[in-house]
Amino acid sequence: MTRTLLKIISALGIGIALFLFCNKQTHGFRYYSLLSDLPNDPRWEVDPLSKEQMQEMHARLDQPFTFLNSGGWCYAFLGADGKTILKFYNHEHLSLPHILKNFHWPKLLFRSQQISSQTRYFQEFNFTSCTLLYRHLKELTGLLYVHLNKTEGLHKKVTLYDKIGVRHEIDLDRTEFVVQERAELLFDYLELFHSRNDLSGAKRAINQLLDCLLTFSKQGIRDLDQKLYENFGFVNNKAIALDLSSFVYDPEIKRSPVYKKEILFKTQRLGRWLKKHYPELVPYFDEQLNQILEH
Repeated sequence: MTRTLLKIISALGIGIALFLFCNKQTHGFRYYSLLSDLPNDPRWEVDPLSKEQMQEMHARLDQPFTFLNSGGWCYAFLGADGKTILKFYNHEHLSLPHILKNFHWPKLLFRSQQISSQTRYFQEFNFTSCTLLYRHLKELTGLLYVHLNKTEGLHKKVTLYDKIGVRHEIDLDRTEFVVQERAELLFDYLELFHSRNDLSGAKRAINQLLDCLLTFSKQGIRDLDQKLYENFGFVNNKAIALDLSSFVYDPEIKRSPVYKKEILFKTQRLGRWLKKHYPELVPYFDEQLNQILEH
């Protein structure tokens, strides 16, 4: 019995080590995490693209996409053109821990239970945030297309390559995804100006970022995530929000005392980064920030 127990423990240890190794190599990506049986919901409907715009979107999607990164709510893939980001929602309720928890037989087929349209399900907050941005401020998010309700015969399958080069095909009609322009991350963008000794370009970038934050506030849209580094970037010299999952409508943010406090808090890390990496830009940054706080 002791020998059998040791074998079982060893097998479990090897299995856990193998799982952790594969998880690290694939960056946590699982094909089945892109699949769902979520019901269509009128809350996630957005204005359809025109015929010409849809043709352009089909052309964008008619290319292979390679795994780029993963976040709390999505997997991001980069198109072969180097300009298009395809983001899929991570339906983590189909992962192994969630399958074992609240077990039911359909989960063995990696299929979720049918969910009533009245049910508050796990992606509701993410979908609400994404549709809010697409309807009101898509020009400040780089959003090109939103597909949160399933369709029939509208899209072809798309080819994906995960982090270790395994090829997958996804039926876009049957899953939830968004298309976004690729952006340069905030600090990387500022570092580029620093390497070129282009102080005027860096100043324009600071103005763009602060204007972006102000515009969100003036539209009554609050960002609940205070991070700047991974959540904001630049496309065609224009500041945009990259993360799409943390925004809510809050008219209170339109009030001057509220948005001033919000912007001051949100830019604290940027100020520290500038002092360390780009000190010659600090006086201009402080000046622009003070203008917002004083007027």
